[in-house]
Amino acid sequence: MIGVGRGSVYELLSRVCCSRVIPACAVQNLTTLTSCTYNDYLPFQPASLLASRQFATTSSEKYDPQGEMSAVTFHGPRTMKVSKKPKPSLQSPRDVIVKVTMSSICGSDMHPYAGRGVVLDDGITFGHEYTGVIVAVGDEIKTLKVGDRVASAFSTSCGQCYYCKHALTCRCESGARFGWIVGGKGIEGSQAEYVRVPMADSTLIPTPASVTDKEALLVGDVLPTGWFCASRGEVDRVAKDYPDDITSAAVIGCGPVGLMAILAAQAQGAQQVFALDTVQERLDLAKEFGAVPINGADRENALKVIKEGTEGRGVDCALEAVGAQPTIKLAFDIIRMGGVISSVGLHTDDEFKAFTPAEGYNKNVTYKNGRCPARHYMDELMSLVGKKYWGDPFPGNKIFSHEVSLHDEEAVQNAYVMFEKKLDNCTKVLIVP
Repeated sequence: MIGVGRGSVYELLSRVCCSRVIPACAVQNLTTLTSCTYNDYLPFQPASLLASRQFATTSSEKYDPQGEMSAVTFHGPRTMKVSKKPKPSLQSPRDVIVKVTMSSICGSDMHPYAGRGVVLDDGITFGHEYTGVIVAVGDEIKTLKVGDRVASAFSTSCGQCYYCKHALTCRCESGARFGWIVGGKGIEGSQAEYVRVPMADSTLIPTPASVTDKEALLVGDVLPTGWFCASRGEVDRVAKDYPDDITSAAVIGCGPVGLMAILAAQAQGAQQVFALDTVQERLDLAKEFGAVPINGADRENALKVIKEGTEGRGVDCALEAVGAQPTIKLAFDIIRMGGVISSVGLHTDDEFKAFTPAEGYNKNVTYKNGRCPARHYMDELMSLVGKKYWGDPFPGNKIFSHEVSLHDEEAVQNAYVMFEKKLDNCTKVLIVP
């Protein structure tokens, strides 16, 4: 199964095709998908394989690390500025410098922005979602070169430690999250003109010419997180083990990750996907993506609709993309006996109150949560997006509702307010240098 270990694309096709309902995107793209080779899906590809594949490059002026650049900087809760900072320079032979062509605000940015959880250092460059062009490389870089268009995971990873080799790149023993510096430890973020990327060979992947910057940006964070959420919800296992049943999933929280989880659940075999949120424009997008929209503000009605749609049982899995106790409780209430809760929302609570161990036992619930190992999934998902599995253009592009200039401080500040408060139909904001 794509997204679970190193399964081939053919297993994905066989699973989709043996379902009662075959998604239109699968029918339209059988020829495209079956042209993929196993090498297209290796999580860390050696230089010899990468050299044989065609990636987009662009001309680039020689990079001068002297001088300053513009960057979005964090100065405590709800205090963002556009500041002048020194341009980054290579600090290791495994570094590269990327000229950022596009970055974005992520839902997980809202936690430090709002003062929840860890307090980040004052003045750091914020953000972790970006795409761009390499302008400088360290002496030990083997798979990348100046001029390559690249996509990045939200954290760095070495590709060699125990966790990287066991598909948990987000917990790399020497990795770090972009835009996350506490007590002087960490690396600067990507909402800037340039970003330094440590361990670049195993953190970045080249962007094919068939993939746009917007699509490449999604491949670095929200798409793999949605895919990870569906994979951990065991959508594929249920679809495979019980092909005569209608495999059902419910996505709770239809922000960018939740919307990607809808596409992922369908691709992995879910024939019935419910989408719960309280924001109408997000529910409208969920409906466009093929889900049954439900206003989660009316809890009793949400439970009623899901029960009626699943013969009174509840869904096979709940994909929770918020990271809050009430939404986990809702997930618990809407799954069937023996169901799975897969939670990928960033949690900041110190205690678990959504359901008790006794309640979990009495319902035979499986609960999973944690950070997505985005880099592990990126090669697979970049290939699917590049081969137009979901269509052309990628439907996920619709989540970008607003775009602001990096050089307009007021616009950037307003974008954070708008995104946090869900104003002006805001679903996701691009920041463009």
